[in-house]
Amino acid sequence: MREYIIKNGMVYVPGSGKFVKKDIYIKDGEISDCLLENFRDEDGGNTACVLRTIDAEGCYVTKGLIDNHVHFFKGGTDNGVNPDAASFPCGITTVVDAGSCGVSNFEVFEKTIMGRADVGMFAQLLVGSAGQVSGRCPERIEAEYIESDRIREIFSRFPERITGLKTRLSANIISPENAPASLEKTLELAEELGCSVTVHITNPAMDLEEMASALRKGDVMCHIFQDRGKESILDKNGRVRRGIWKAKERGVLFDACNGINNFNLTIASAAMEQGFFPDIISSDINAGSYYEGVLHSLPKILSKYLAMGQPLDKILDASILAPAKALGREELASMDAGAPADLFIFRLEEHEMTYRDHTNGENQVHGKEMIVPQMTIKDGKIVYSQVYFES
Repeated sequence: MREYIIKNGMVYVPGSGKFVKKDIYIKDGEISDCLLENFRDEDGGNTACVLRTIDAEGCYVTKGLIDNHVHFFKGGTDNGVNPDAASFPCGITTVVDAGSCGVSNFEVFEKTIMGRADVGMFAQLLVGSAGQVSGRCPERIEAEYIESDRIREIFSRFPERITGLKTRLSANIISPENAPASLEKTLELAEELGCSVTVHITNPAMDLEEMASALRKGDVMCHIFQDRGKESILDKNGRVRRGIWKAKERGVLFDACNGINNFNLTIASAAMEQGFFPDIISSDINAGSYYEGVLHSLPKILSKYLAMGQPLDKILDASILAPAKALGREELASMDAGAPADLFIFRLEEHEMTYRDHTNGENQVHGKEMIVPQMTIKDGKIVYSQVYFES
C-alpha cells in the first residue's frame, strides 16, 4: 500500500473549530504520526522512495464527509443510485442508506450493493417490510404491519450493517389516526434492539411537537426544514416551536436532509436566525436528484449553508462529526494517529451561485464561494482526484 504525506493544507479536525496548516501522514490505510523513520520500504531504504507527496497548498483537508441520508439500492428500488459514483467525487467516504430496504429485501441489498461498494456503507432498516421500492406503492407502516420478529432476526444477522430503524410518518403514507400507534411500536422495538429511530417528517401525519416529544435522545427527525402539508417546525409567527426546542435540548437530533422536495429556504433561514442549526446536514440523494436540480450533491448543499451565513467549521461538523457520533463510530471523525485515513481535500473557490428550493425560484439565496472537491482518500487510497489537482 502506498504511503503519503499531505503537505501545506489547512487541516480541520472535526469539533475543534480551528483550521491549522500542518502535514498529514498516511501509512497502512491509517493516519500516522509524523515520525519519518516509520516510513521505510521493505529493504529499509530511503523514505523518499516510499512517501508520495500530495501538495494541498490553497486547500482545506479534513476527514471524509459522512452522508447520513442516501438511497443507494440501485436496481432494487426506483430511487437508488450508484454508491461510489455518488460519493467519492463529492468527498464522501461513508454513507447511511436511509431505509431503502425493509426485512424482505435487506439481504439482497447487503450482498449486491453494500458488499460490493468501496464507500463505507451502513443502513437504516425501514419498518415497512418491502422498503421504499417505488413511490407509486407507498410502504405499509401501520403498527399491525410492522413485523417485529423478522426485524429482530435481521438485526441479529447484520449487527455491523444496520444502525437503526426508519419510518416515514407522512400523510400520503399513513393516516393521522394510525401514525401515533405506528411510532409507538417503532420506538418500543428500537428500545428493545438498542438502536435509534429516524423519522421522515415531510407532510406530517401527526403533530410535529407530539412526534418530537415521543422521540428519545439520539433519535432523528429528518427533513426538518420541510414545508409540505399543514405544518412545519415554525409556528404561525415564524418562531421555532417550543416542543421542537425541547426535543433538541433533550438530545433528539435534527437532520436538515435536503432532498428535492423536503427543504424550504425561507424556513431554514428563519430557524437558523433563531439559533436553530441542524445537528446533521445530509443530502437524501436519489435518482431524482443525482448531480442535478436543487440538490445536486452534498458539497453544493454545504456551500448553500455558507451562502446563508453559516461558518465553515459548523457546516463540516454537521456533515462529519455529528453523523459519526450518531453512528457510534467516532473514529470516522478522528484525525488522530491510528484513525482511518478517510480524507477530503477541497478548495473554497469564488463562484457566484444562486441556490433555490422546490418553489421554482420563489425562494432564493445567493452565494459567492463554493466548496469544490479536489481529492478523496478512502482507507489510505486515492479514490477521486480533480483533473487539475496536481499531486
